Amino acid sequence: MNYRCALFFVALFGWLLLAAPAAGQTAVSENTAVANFPHTVTFTLQIEPDQTASLTYGVDKTSCLDVAGQVPVPVDSDGRVEWTWIMSRSGNPPPGATIWWEWMVADENGRQTTTPRQTLNLADERFNWQMVEAENIRLYWYRGERVGPLLLEAAIEGLTVLEADMGISLDSPVTIYIYDNSENMRQALLYVQDWAGGVAFVDYNTILMGVPPHSVDSWGKPTIRHELAHLVIGQFGRSCVGGGRPNWLEEGLAVYAEGPPSERVRRDIQAGIEQNRFEPLRSLIGSFPAHDSQATIAYSQSYSVVNYLLERYGPELMQALLLELAAGTGYDAALETVYGFNTDGLEVAWRQAIGAPARAIPPTPQPLGSLPLATLAPLPAPQSQPTPAESAIIPVREEPAPAGPAAGLCGLGLLPLLGLAFWTTNRRGSRRTRSAGLDQR
Repeated sequence: MNYRCALFFVALFGWLLLAAPAAGQTAVSENTAVANFPHTVTFTLQIEPDQTASLTYGVDKTSCLDVAGQVPVPVDSDGRVEWTWIMSRSGNPPPGATIWWEWMVADENGRQTTTPRQTLNLADERFNWQMVEAENIRLYWYRGERVGPLLLEAAIEGLTVLEADMGISLDSPVTIYIYDNSENMRQALLYVQDWAGGVAFVDYNTILMGVPPHSVDSWGKPTIRHELAHLVIGQFGRSCVGGGRPNWLEEGLAVYAEGPPSERVRRDIQAGIEQNRFEPLRSLIGSFPAHDSQATIAYSQSYSVVNYLLERYGPELMQALLLELAAGTGYDAALETVYGFNTDGLEVAWRQAIGAPARAIPPTPQPLGSLPLATLAPLPAPQSQPTPAESAIIPVREEPAPAGPAAGLCGLGLLPLLGLAFWTTNRRGSRRTRSAGLDQR
C-alpha cells in the first residue's frame, strides 16, 4: 500500500468515527425530574422514538439493603418518556431527602446505554426557611426570631447529656425542620398520626417538629432533645440482622435525654407508686396508648426504669444492652446476658428500688424476641450477555493478505466502506432533522 493510499485510509477512518455514534450512546435532549412535594415526582426523558426506556430511581438514606425502584416506561411516537412516582402509594421521604434516578435506553438493535445518575433534593417550598448550624446539626425554621437559635442550643445540650450519662454520641450529621405548628408539620407527611408533634426519621437522620414560637421553652426544648435521642440511639444500635429495642427502653432513653424530669413526669411516678398505676413492664414492649393519661404514665414509667438501670449499673452496661439487642438477641436473653435478669426480674428490682408495690408475676412468662425486619429482595442490576465458553467459540479462518497494492483508488474494496459512511451520515442527518422538529414543537 503506497503512502497516498495510507493517508486516505486514515482520513476515512477518522470520518467514520466522527460520523457514527459511539456504541452504547443515545441522543437525549431532555432528562428532568420535578417534585410536587410531598405528593409526586415526575420524571421526563426525550429520546428517539424507535427506542425503549426503563427508569431506575431511589432515595439516599441509611439502609441495610441497596434497593431501588425500577419500571419500564413506554416511549410515545415523539420520543417522549414520562413517569410519575405517586407517593401516596408508598409514603413520602421527609423534606431534605435526596432522590436519584437514571434511565436505561435501548435502540432498535438492542444496544443499551445508561444515562448519568442525577439527583433532586426534596424541599418543602411552602415556607421561607432560615438556617442555623453547629457541629453535626443543621436546623431550619421560618417563624420567630429566637426559635432557631434556642432550639439549636437545646439540641446541643441534649447531645451532651447522652454523651455524658450514656456514653453515646452522634456519629453522622442530622437535619432538623421546625414548623410553627403541628398541623403544618403533618402536611409535609402523607402518613403520620394526627396527634404527632414531632417525628424522627432515623434512616434519613432527619427530625420534623411543630413548635409554636410561644412554646419554645416549655415544649420545644425538651421535645427536640427527645427526638434527637431517637436518632442518636438509632445510629448506635443500628441492626441489619433483625434486632430491635423494646418501646419502654427506646422511649425511656429519649425522655431521659430531655434533662431533669419535668413536674409531669415526677407527678406520674408518684401517682404510680401511691395508687399502684404502673403497667406490667412487658406490656410496654409494644406501642404506647396515643391519648389518655395512661400514655403519659407509660412514658414516665419508661423513664423511671431507664433511670434505675443507669443509676444502678452505669452507662457501660446500657451500651452493652443496646449492642446485644442490635445483634438480634431477644429482649429477655439480652437483659439476662447483660444484667443477669429478664424483663420480669427487672420490673421486680425496679419496683423495689423506687418503693412501688410488688406485682404478682406469672411463673412462666412467654419468651420475647426482637421484632424482625421485613425481608426484601433487591432488583437485579442490568446484565450483559455472558462471554461464550471457549468450546463454543467458532474459529475464524484467516485469509492470506493480498500481495501488492490493489487496482484503482486504493482498491475496489473501499466501496463497502464508502457506502457505510454515506448511510451513517444520512441516518445521523435524519435524526437531527427529527430532533429539530421536536424542539420547535
